[in-house]
Amino acid sequence: GKIYLPYLHEWKHPQSHLSGLIQVMIVVFGDEPPVFSRPISASYPPYQATGPPNTSYMPGMPGGISPYPSGYPPNPSGYPGCPYPPGGPYPATTSSQYPSQPPVTTVGPSRDGTISEDTIRASLISAVSDKLRWRMKEEMDRAQAELNALKRTEEDLKKGHQKLEEMVTRLDQEVAEVDKNIELLKKKDEELSSALEK
Repeated sequence: GKIYLPYLHEWKHPQSHLSGLIQVMIVVFGDEPPVFSRPISASYPPYQATGPPNTSYMPGMPGGISPYPSGYPPNPSGYPGCPYPPGGPYPATTSSQYPSQPPVTTVGPSRDGTISEDTIRASLISAVSDKLRWRMKEEMDRAQAELNALKRTEEDLKKGHQKLEEMVTRLDQEVAEVDKNIELLKKKDEELSSALEK
């Protein structure tokens, strides 16, 4: 038979997976199997009220032959039989004597191929929960990607700051060396000036 599962109908990769589908199918097929055989409705003869047999309702009985066995006469006593009221030997039961049986409502799914509300609700809950889990996973992945990008930016900034500090330190060293060279040149100039004066 044909089946309809919202989980299978709204299948989306990768948030839909086989384990979730199997769980939904277990719930659905546990309540309503997809393949079943309908019993053939057999025609039963109408119910006959018990009582003395009537030869007029027995076709095929030859005339003159009593339906009773030969050893037992129909009425051994000489008294006439008690006539039955019309409609059978038992009084007709009225609805006031016995209350009518209320219709039995089945909770499970019917056998006409439809899916019960509980099954549809369970399938919808499963589909919604899977969609929410997929949305949550998507948001977590997006937040993780942004966090990774921020971490990479932080690492790049740290590396740049370290390079700047190294450059500043190198410049300070070069400035100190230049100052030393200037002092040496000044001393040499003074020595040369004093030597020339002599």
